[in-house]
Amino acid sequence: MSQSAQKGRRQREMLLAASDVFTALGFAQANMQAIADSAGVTKATLYAHFGDKEQLYRAVIDHWLTQLPEPELPGQVRGGLRARLESVARELQLQSEHPAFHALTHIALRSNRIPHKRWRQRYSPYQRYLEESLSRSVRCSDPEQAAVRFLLLAVGSIDCSHLMAVSGLRLSAAVDMFVQAYA
Repeated sequence: MSQSAQKGRRQREMLLAASDVFTALGFAQANMQAIADSAGVTKATLYAHFGDKEQLYRAVIDHWLTQLPEPELPGQVRGGLRARLESVARELQLQSEHPAFHALTHIALRSNRIPHKRWRQRYSPYQRYLEESLSRSVRCSDPEQAAVRFLLLAVGSIDCSHLMAVSGLRLSAAVDMFVQAYA
């Protein structure tokens, strides 16, 4: 294994160990010694790779955010509004079942320190697709606002302050409500 591949593997192991510690203890109670012990490295190694606990925490969050799959929304907005909303709902459901989503949720619940702007970026592809879909409705005067409202109905919150489990019932209700309002 090349030296850069070994360094990448080692860094990933440290991120996963830090993720476990942040999940178990939260940001405030976690410390670099506990993370180093969990990763099987020294504190000096952690500091050399990540600088400090705050930077390590951000690296953990970034790691999990990059692990989330990109939504597979149709490139062209086609079909009726219901079909487009159901596509978004299906992708949101799939994302909520991904291990990276679970890791982020558990870390956020224990720490409540995920940068809101970075967290919201995960919803950008959905919002753009919804805006395009809703802009075709003569009954929708503000597609941007309507797209955000759909996401709020579908997932409960687009920031990490009020995390809720994504449920099929809530997704279905959001689709039905928007079809009634804008189709």
